[in-house]
Amino acid sequence: MQEIVDKHDTDYYSTYLLPILKYPYDRSQYKNMLYRTNKSLKEIAKMVGLSIPLTLYVARHSWASIAKSKNIPISVISEGMGHDSEMTTQIYLTSLDTAVVDKANSMILNSL
Repeated sequence: MQEIVDKHDTDYYSTYLLPILKYPYDRSQYKNMLYRTNKSLKEIAKMVGLSIPLTLYVARHSWASIAKSKNIPISVISEGMGHDSEMTTQIYLTSLDTAVVDKANSMILNSL
């Protein structure tokens, strides 16, 4: 992992650790890369036997949920998610809370 960080640390053309978009504001390039990345993630999930399709959305959702459960400050989660404001992050985390409660309710109802 450190080798990857070191390699990209010298790349002064990008502010990202692993830049995959040549033109980040090109919507069609973004959609194409999103499709290709999600397709690859689903293949990886299948290879390791995950029961849910792995996508970038699932990865972001998981990261935010874990960060919140570890009491990481909202400001850090907001920056990690790339949100423009902490209010956006608050709204996002509130939707995660609802998903957790919905899952708990479903588990309870399924056990009846």
